[in-house]
Amino acid sequence: MTRPFWERAYADMDTRTFGEPSQEVRDVVPTLKPGAKILDLGCGEGRNALLLAENGFDVTAVDISEAGIRKLQALAQKNNLHIHTQVADIRDYWFPQSFDLIVSHGCLHLLERESWQKLIPLCKTYTNPGGINIIVVFTDTIAPPDDLKDFCLGLFREGEVFSLYSDWETLQQQSYTFEDEHPGSSRHMHPVNKLVARKPSNKPAGGDA
Repeated sequence: MTRPFWERAYADMDTRTFGEPSQEVRDVVPTLKPGAKILDLGCGEGRNALLLAENGFDVTAVDISEAGIRKLQALAQKNNLHIHTQVADIRDYWFPQSFDLIVSHGCLHLLERESWQKLIPLCKTYTNPGGINIIVVFTDTIAPPDDLKDFCLGLFREGEVFSLYSDWETLQQQSYTFEDEHPGSSRHMHPVNKLVARKPSNKPAGGDA
């Protein structure tokens, strides 16, 4: 199997592989308490983790890509930011604590379905009462492009991620298709489900999701 385009792009310190921080992450920043504990699962080179650290939050960023984490560490050092980084397969991620915000942006569909079906309940469990999850995934409404089909192991069904958070307060829910083009890659069309949801305050962290 060839390496995905993002592994090549992470080697370029001057290029933003996936662009600017996500708008939904920007939008949630003012709602978080000072020093909020945040987990970015599948952080890549850290576009969202860096933004959150810039705003003074306690950020943990995890990705399977050593190149992505190296780039994130270099960018954090350049900007005098402290981020807890970890190279790890999020299939087996061990949650060391509960968080006020968990972000998983554009990566869960790269896991097998059985893997993310186990991981999402853990994200819900290890979110503090009143905390937020931001989940963005690709769906199977359009077949993945040829250069990505070997990596999209667990595409979500349309609306599936929304139903998994039906017991939480929905802050934002979007279903759409967009085109993009990244360094070292061809132009792609992606069907997306985006969810921003808040955990009810009466559900204790570490208990039932």
